[in-house]
Formats: sequence, structure tokens, C-alpha cells
Amino acid sequence: MREHHAVDVAVVGAGCGGSLIALLLNRIGLSVVLLDRGSHPRFAIGESSTPTADLVLRDLAQRYELPALLPLSQYGTWKANYPQLTCGLKRGFSYFHQCPGQPFRPLSDHSNELLVAASSDDRHADTHWLRSDVDAFLVRQVQAAGIPYIDQTEFIAEQCQPTWKLSGSRENIPLSITAKFLIDATGEAAFLPHILGLTNKTSRMRTNSRALFAHFEGVTPWQEMLVAQNADLDAYPFRSDIAAVHHLLQEGWMWQLRFDNGVTSVGFALEGGCQAGPAKLSPTAEWNALLERYPTLADQFADARVVAPERGLTRTGRLQRRWEPSAGENWALLPHTAGFVDPLYSPGLAQTMCGVERLVGLLEQHWGRESLPERLAGYQRTVAAELDLIDRLVHGSYRCRHHFDLFVPYSMLYFAAATTYEQRRLEHGFDPGKAAPAFLCADEADFQAIVGELQQRLEHALASPDRRPASDRFFAEVAEAIAPYNHVGLCDRTVHNMYHHTAVNP
Repeated sequence: MREHHAVDVAVVGAGCGGSLIALLLNRIGLSVVLLDRGSHPRFAIGESSTPTADLVLRDLAQRYELPALLPLSQYGTWKANYPQLTCGLKRGFSYFHQCPGQPFRPLSDHSNELLVAASSDDRHADTHWLRSDVDAFLVRQVQAAGIPYIDQTEFIAEQCQPTWKLSGSRENIPLSITAKFLIDATGEAAFLPHILGLTNKTSRMRTNSRALFAHFEGVTPWQEMLVAQNADLDAYPFRSDIAAVHHLLQEGWMWQLRFDNGVTSVGFALEGGCQAGPAKLSPTAEWNALLERYPTLADQFADARVVAPERGLTRTGRLQRRWEPSAGENWALLPHTAGFVDPLYSPGLAQTMCGVERLVGLLEQHWGRESLPERLAGYQRTVAAELDLIDRLVHGSYRCRHHFDLFVPYSMLYFAAATTYEQRRLEHGFDPGKAAPAFLCADEADFQAIVGELQQRLEHALASPDRRPASDRFFAEVAEAIAPYNHVGLCDRTVHNMYHHTAVNP
């Protein structure tokens, strides 16, 4: 017997974005089915939330009356309501400049460190999501809402105007689905781009990086490594490792995200031109070779062991991807499917939340109306602008990562954009009848112009033979340029790279 579903919207991909948008579509009265070729729980990265992601998630949970999701928007409420769901405490962002062959030595003026607070205390803090727990929880919410969820099924899709037809088989039972609208939440798998033959614009992206990653047990907390080096911890706005920890390296950078269960998500994001012979080395051999170049990191991982995924250390090809367009007359890609840049600055969850909010809002307001195609075209433009901006911010950060005195002011572009978005949202609220604002102020021409100008000035500073004057000049140029977006005291020499008060809490 064939199983058939006739729905308004089919969502393909049951990661956090796909499950969330299925729940929201159900709340606005559209019939929906959620499809996935895999099953839960499963390993995934893209784990670090931010104030933007949490603000949007909170607003969505309240606006669409999904109280089960509300506790996930802050560390304190998460731990009080869902202690069984593993997360990690994230008070902000921390950066450490590592030099090959040298132990890390924290300097008295903190000129090789940067800590930026994203919350004022633990209760209001952001979180690292253990995605195997959180994604499975969201799928259970989908099922509890009565939304059909079909997993472990490979589907074939055919666009038959004005509907979609999908077919597959699960446990030898034929399945068919007809849907008026299709949403691709498959991320890297790019379900719809392959079916529709969308344009691959990856080659036009500035950033070029790959990754090597896993989950570990037995990683010595970075704070303990600093204690062993007699660091001046009194100046820190938070414990340095209850954060998205970044180690800037010659080859790229390393992330460390600590979960409350003793597991740490760790990975190297490696610039494309700085490969350590991946074709000749196994992932484990490459990992060990990278650690050996940085003595303090090697000490930190002396007792560490891989616990996930089952296949062990995972090595990727180029991380960047870009498909256009990201929406059509009866379909749309969530941002993570439309493109990806790099995990630097943790943009993934925040951009996903912003894209889900924008897409649900326009479907709520324009479903079945002649205005829908125009609104979807606006969605496409916004997603493209966000990806362009993230690419420019990340590429510039890679360019100056070897020169921490330039990296610090350049990173202020991201923090200025993020805190401005968050402050405006808190002060003015969000009108669901209007288009949702773009992530990181990406729809503002003035900010885009500032980023373009400062990228040029960064190149001048990198090329200057007079390092200190060029660095001082670039710091002043950034401070002046971001002044209209600097509401939280960024580019302040007097704090010595220890930013205590950038938090924008509700």
C-alpha cells in the first residue's frame, strides 16, 4: 500500500533549521511534512549560538506560541528546564595568537589575546548546542505537534507546476508527497540545487578554507593552561574557555567549544593555501602534525581522545559553497543550504534563525497572494547580501590573522554589526508584518561601504613596512568608521583587549 501526503509545504532536511521551520509553518496554519534521509540522534557541528540567534529564537517561540522552545534561548533557562539536553556555557568570544614552535605566553598588556563578552552573567549567557541532543529534541517537538515526519528515506522530487511531487520508499512501503511549496534545509547536501540545476557560485567567494574536526574527551580547559602560564586572570571579563575559543595559527585557526558533559568540540579551519599535505597524511597524522607545531596546544591535548563521530576525525574539502538563486516561485533554500562561508565568528545558527524568521513571516503574510514571488525575490537578495558580508568579514580576518594588532580592530567590524542588530531589535522590536531585518546589518549600504573601505585600508596596513604606525593608524580608521555602529564601547585602547561590557541583554 502506498503512503501519500498532500500538503502545503514539504521541508527536506530535519536538522535544527528544518525542524524549526516545520513547527512554525504548522503554527501559522499551513500543512507541512518534514522529510529526512537520515535519522536522529546524529553527529553534527554548527554548535555555537550567539545573542542574535538567541534573540530570534526567543521571539519566534513567543510570537508563534511554542513555549517548549523558549528555554533554549538562554543558558540559565536551558539548564533549569532541560538538564537532559547537553549544552555548554558561552559567555562570549576569546582569541589567542599562537606562534609556531613557541609556547603560548600571555603578555602583560594582553596584546596577544582578545576577549569579548556577549552576556553579563551565566544565567543570560549563550550556549553551545550538542547538536545530536538538540536536533533530536526538535524532531520530537515536530512529532508531538502532529506533523508527519518521514526519516531514513531518499526522495526524488519533480517540479510539476504549480505543485511538487516527491516519491520514495521506506521499509519497502512506497511513499508519495504532493506539495505546493518546497523548502530545502539539507545544507551541504544541496537537495534542491542539484534538482533544479542552480548556479554554483562558490568560485567567486573570497574565503577559501577547509576543516579537520571531532569531539574529544580529556581536553585540558584552556583556562588551566593560562593559569600554568601565570596569566593575569583578574583582567578577564569571563573564564576564557566558557566561550567560543579561537586560536589563530599560521595555517588558519582552531576552535574549542566546551560542553557541560566533559566533551569539547574541536576543529582546525585551515586556509586553502596552507595545507599540510592532506592527500599524503591521514586525518589523525595531520591533526598530530598540527598540534606538534604549537607546544601549548599539544600539552592541552596530551590526554585527549576522540569520542565522536564514530568515523573519527573528519576532514573536509573546501568549506565554502554558494548557490543562486536561493528562492523561486514555489521553493526556497534556507541560508545554510544557499551557502556557507566558515565557522569564524559563529554565524551559522544566527543566520539560520534569521532566515527561518524571514521566510515564515513572508509565507504567513503572502501565502496564496500575487505578492509572494516578489517577497521571495526579496528573501533571495537578503540571503545573498548576508553571505557576501560574512565572506568579506571572514576573508579579511584570515588575511590579518598573523598580525594580531590588525586582527583585533578588524574583528570589531563583526562585533559592531552584531551588537547593532541586537540593540535595534531589543529597542524597536520586530513587526511581523514587515520584512525581517538582515543578519549583521547586511542590508545597509552604508555598512557594506564601511567594510569595503576598511578592507582596502587593511591591505595597505599589511603591505606597510612600518608595522607599529600602520597598526595604530588602522585601529584609528576602524574606530572612526564604525562609530555609527559602535554602541558598546568597541575599539577602546584602555581596556587592553578585555571587553567586559558589550553584552546586549533583554
